[in-house]
Amino acid sequence: MANENSVTMSKDMLYGIVIAVLAGLLVLSIFTAGFGIVKPVATNNPPSGNSTVVTPPANNTGNPPSNGTTAPATIPTLAVKPGSIAPLGQASAPVSVVVVSDFQCPYCARLFSDAESSIRTNYVQSGKVKVYFRYYPLSFHQFAVQAAVAAACANDQGKFWEMHDTLFQNQDTWSAATSVDSIFQSYAAAIGLNNATFSACYNAKTHTAEINADEAEAQNYGVRGTPASFIIIPKSKISQSVLQAAVDGQNAVYGAGSLSIFQDSSSYSVLIPGAFPYAAFDGILSKVSY
Repeated sequence: MANENSVTMSKDMLYGIVIAVLAGLLVLSIFTAGFGIVKPVATNNPPSGNSTVVTPPANNTGNPPSNGTTAPATIPTLAVKPGSIAPLGQASAPVSVVVVSDFQCPYCARLFSDAESSIRTNYVQSGKVKVYFRYYPLSFHQFAVQAAVAAACANDQGKFWEMHDTLFQNQDTWSAATSVDSIFQSYAAAIGLNNATFSACYNAKTHTAEINADEAEAQNYGVRGTPASFIIIPKSKISQSVLQAAVDGQNAVYGAGSLSIFQDSSSYSVLIPGAFPYAAFDGILSKVSY
């Protein structure tokens, strides 16, 4: 006889209860997404380390677009002038490289023999790039001003780039001399200058004011040492997003903030401060739509 305090149930009733419980759990699982074990919902946020590129608004005001995406980085304004010396290369070349330099600076000589040499071969000769020079003789280089005057006097006779190359190619020789006047005279003769005209210009230091003005203007651009190069690209030849990606790529190699972007109404300018290798320049120049 069953205990009056116990409950008995048939096997069929037990099976029914078990089935009902399992069915309830199944329904609950559906409505709770598996008790919290869910696949993450995809979002529009980029993975860590990537950046979202947004096309600037048509009015180019820098105001963020209304769709909630990230606005492009604000680019500081700076209009870099090429200076008065005729460029190396074709005048019609769309891209300009403005080099601020000191003829007695060893790092400037390194830039000349490495990056500038390859830029000439790969971009100047093909008519894509023209190169300009701006004077910046450092005060602690004994003969830097005299070398700049020699180059400026050679420019009067249409031979600036010949003197430019000669000074850098022979920097170790004249930098170690006790006097450079006769050395620079010999360079003038070697590149075919009229010696009397060159000597009169050189001895009178005719272009000192021009040289000082170049240095002052470069300082206004933020240049505080040599060499410093500006790659000037028309906005019609590259988009902000492509240029920013190219600069970011070089900064990932050489260190954050190594290269900087500026702009004026029609052009972007990329500042490369120092004797960077050719690869840093090519990383920017190769992205231009020539």
